[in-house]
Amino acid sequence: MTFPPQFSHLGLLILAALIFHGMLWARNGRFLARQWRTILAVVAIAEVWMLVTDPIGGWWGAWFFAPEKVLGIWLFTYMPIEDLFGIAVVSSAAACAILVFGYSPRRWI
Repeated sequence: MTFPPQFSHLGLLILAALIFHGMLWARNGRFLARQWRTILAVVAIAEVWMLVTDPIGGWWGAWFFAPEKVLGIWLFTYMPIEDLFGIAVVSSAAACAILVFGYSPRRWI
């Protein structure tokens, strides 16, 4: 069984989300659940930033997404929809990690 190439970016993002969030939430779920507003604010700011800056970088040619490896839903011509999911995963994992390691009672996973 082979993995369809148009799902390669999305599949790796889902895998990364499960691994990183799983490690952080497994031992610190109660603390992180109380911080949901902070996590949501970080993700929202990152999404807005991505919607403003990513099309500019794509237009400049700073990066390229192979059309056969993405779902084919493009925003602003240069930005695949997986990009929004990717920044949500990265910003959420970063916010959770900073909260856990900097502000939780345990400060460890």
